[in-house]
Amino acid sequence: MLSMTLTRRRARAAPAVLFATLLVQPSGLPAADDALRQYVDETTAASITVATQPLIFARERSDLAVNARDYVVLTATEVNITGSRSHFWSAYIWSTIDRRDREPVVAPGDELVLVADGRPITLRSDGKTLRDHGLGQPPTRAPSRTAIPVLYAADRESISYVAHATELHIELIHGGSNEVFALWKDGRAALRAFSASVGGG
Repeated sequence: MLSMTLTRRRARAAPAVLFATLLVQPSGLPAADDALRQYVDETTAASITVATQPLIFARERSDLAVNARDYVVLTATEVNITGSRSHFWSAYIWSTIDRRDREPVVAPGDELVLVADGRPITLRSDGKTLRDHGLGQPPTRAPSRTAIPVLYAADRESISYVAHATELHIELIHGGSNEVFALWKDGRAALRAFSASVGGG
């Protein structure tokens, strides 16, 4: 009898718990704690804030292999060194196919441009090492063993713009032609949480 009473109480309580959860956390949006990772770099002692969900862009490469894709992965990152804050897109460029005997996804002289609602944002690397920028290791895990880590300079305004943009894609300018990487995985919810956390709006 007691067991049946407890079962009925739990059944009545379940919808209330679910409703309370929905009030606290809107569907499809990560909680702030889930959207951000904050830690101290063990090598450099810099304070790092990174969005937990990246923007992943892909282009089909059926000309090279069946179901082959090239990827560009962008994750917003803040590096705080004794109060001096720098912002980056922590990036990985990789492919599902072995490109050791082929031209790399992004070859020397190529240009990557992130396009947000028609606004071009050129992705530029200054060629410095992660350590030069206060990172003892990449702030995000590599998606594959062949993924190439890159840091692209960013700022709070452009990160906020991308976070709130409706349409995103990347253009690879190669030999005078433009090749498009379409948005393959949408991390804008976490990016908006990151932007709010670092004061980008």
